Amino acid sequence: MFHLNKQKIVISFVICLLLSAAEVFACGCVSSPDESISDAVKYATEKSTMIFAGKVVGFEYRKGIPNQYMESLKKDSGKHVDYETMVVKFQVERWWKGEATTEIFLVTDETKNSDGTGSGSSCDYHFKEGESYLVYAYGKENELRTHACTRTRLLNITEDVKILGEGKEPVEKKDEPNNSMDVRAKQRLCYRVVR
Repeated sequence: MFHLNKQKIVISFVICLLLSAAEVFACGCVSSPDESISDAVKYATEKSTMIFAGKVVGFEYRKGIPNQYMESLKKDSGKHVDYETMVVKFQVERWWKGEATTEIFLVTDETKNSDGTGSGSSCDYHFKEGESYLVYAYGKENELRTHACTRTRLLNITEDVKILGEGKEPVEKKDEPNNSMDVRAKQRLCYRVVR
C-alpha cells in the first residue's frame, strides 16, 4: 500500500513539473552528411553578413537591443519587463567578409530582466573570454549575431581558414566628419547657421 502511494506522489510531482515549466525550445541544426567542408564554407559565406577571426575580450549588457523572445512575450502576454541584452566584445584579428573594424560586438539571445529573471537560447554560441574564434555573423552591422548552427568555431580547430584564404587586416574606425571639429569650429558653424 505504501509503495502505491509513493508511486502516485512521484507521478503527481512529475506532472506538476511538466505543467509548471516555462516554454522550452531545443536548438536543432540541420546539415547534409554528404556535404564537403569546402561546400559548407561556401554556403556559410553566402549566408553571412560578416566573417571575421577575433578574440573575445569581454561581455556586457546593453539596453535598447531587441530580443525576439522578450518582444514576443510582451506582445503575446501583455507583460512588460525591461531588459538588457548581452553582447560579446571581440578584438578583430582578420576578416573575410563585411570589412570588419578592430572591434566588433555580437548580440546574443541572453537577457538580464528588470524583474530579476533572465532568458537565453540553446542556439546561442557560448563564447569564452580570452579565446579566439572564426565567426560567421549575420544581421545588420550594429546588430550582428551568430548561433550554434553556423560554422562559428574556435579558431584553432577549424579548417575553414585554409578554404577562406589569408583574409584582411581590420580597418580602424572612422570618425564622423563633425566629430573631428574642435569646439570653437562647431560654435562658429552654429553661429553662422543661427545668424
